[in-house]
Amino acid sequence: MMLETKTRKGFTLIELLVVIAIIAILIALLLPAVQQAREAARRSDCRNKMKQLGLALHNYLETHSVLPPSSVAKGLCSTGVAASNTLNGNGLVLLLPYLDQSALYNQLNFSLAFDDYGPGSAPLPSGGATSNADLVNRRMAIFNCPSDPGPQGIPVSSSYMLPGGSNEHRTNYDFIVYRLTYNNCHGWTSRAASQRTMFEDGSKCRPRDVTDGMSNTAMMAETRQACCGNGANANWGGRGYTQIGLSLSGVTPNRTTRNSSSYPGGSKDFAPWLGDWNTTGSLHVGGLHVLLGDGAVRFMGDNTDYSIRLNLDRIADGNVIGEW
Repeated sequence: MMLETKTRKGFTLIELLVVIAIIAILIALLLPAVQQAREAARRSDCRNKMKQLGLALHNYLETHSVLPPSSVAKGLCSTGVAASNTLNGNGLVLLLPYLDQSALYNQLNFSLAFDDYGPGSAPLPSGGATSNADLVNRRMAIFNCPSDPGPQGIPVSSSYMLPGGSNEHRTNYDFIVYRLTYNNCHGWTSRAASQRTMFEDGSKCRPRDVTDGMSNTAMMAETRQACCGNGANANWGGRGYTQIGLSLSGVTPNRTTRNSSSYPGGSKDFAPWLGDWNTTGSLHVGGLHVLLGDGAVRFMGDNTDYSIRLNLDRIADGNVIGEW
């Protein structure tokens, strides 16, 4: 009589451990690729948003025959002007009709302020900034880079920002302005053409002013949302005490030390922020996007030469821009 041999079905412990090890190795190999693919998609989305902003700027130009200013009646730039005439608006609000936001634009009251900072810290009329602040206190996806998740709202902790604990939502994109201190305003028309940028408080730049060529001059660039904690972050609705725009040459992108070639006499360590130094930056690896005057968007590396960044800032310096 023959005995039947029973065959066990299933994995042995060793086989199970081998399978787990193989799965772990595959995950370790595939996860970076998945993360890179996601970041590539976010970076592409960011690039497309800047292209949309470029199209909006050109549509504004076609309508008004002039590019918008970076700021609308900024308080600190309005010395001697009554606080009631101070708007503290970001020029980005002027692009809303060209970004499918006409309904929001039509609700804004351009006779009232967007941000509560007046000349000499003079308070605006009671509630003067409230109605506009309520309208711009919202996230606008077109102004946010998907690689930079936030924080979205700007906490109000000083007189630099809106009253009453309101938040204005931040922007990752802002205008290129002259690299100057925050209280040096209204210089666009008086400044030598070779030093001008496309945008500034009260600027009225036309393509004929850009003698270096629109394709050789920067219009906008990226900045980080959480670049500082003192209220100087960029927001798309209003301009606070130090919010004047961005400069490619003011500080090396994504750096925390003042650029000695721009500011002789020593350096100062600080988190990248938008005050006197108008810092550009992003959470993309290796650099940031720059919108050129012809509507093209290019990626600028963190180590791009200073002279190239300076020449891209300026509209009529006559210098030849090298490869970047």
